[in-house]
Amino acid sequence: MIRTQKGFTLLEVLCVVLIIVLMVAWALPQYMRSVERSRLMEAVTLLDSVAKAQQRKYMQLNKFMLTYKGLDVAFPGASGSVFYTKGDPVTGENCNGFAMELHNGPSYETGYVDAIRYNSGQDLRSHYTLRRLYGNPETSCMSDEPSGQALCADFCGIEDPVPACCSDGMSRACVPES
Repeated sequence: MIRTQKGFTLLEVLCVVLIIVLMVAWALPQYMRSVERSRLMEAVTLLDSVAKAQQRKYMQLNKFMLTYKGLDVAFPGASGSVFYTKGDPVTGENCNGFAMELHNGPSYETGYVDAIRYNSGQDLRSHYTLRRLYGNPETSCMSDEPSGQALCADFCGIEDPVPACCSDGMSRACVPES
């Protein structure tokens, strides 16, 4: 009588587990980078909305609004000059998004809005700031740390990470840095 074993040996199970761990270790950083890129593009869309709302207000009143309350874009809970995109819109509590800050100047060349990557509860993998003049369609991406600079370089379409770059593909800020 021939007896056949059914099931897997411990070695076979360990090999499968090892392969899965290696695949996850390779894929997880790619996934996190992809998630951060999508967050960055969300911020670009918000910057565009705010810039266009400020342009409309400037045409009506010949000045920019100092707070979100005066703008015709609807961000729930936004009233001051800083608005947090996720979590509490006023305090930033439980936020894992962006702090959207209005900076006013007397002209299209000086008024701008910042989208600062913000997380109230944990450390961020990538620290960066996106800046857009109210009168300029280009967006600057700025970071003072390597992973943020790499993300900015990817956003700007340049090869080498730099502290500031422009969405037009230049290795310099297209909006004045403060």
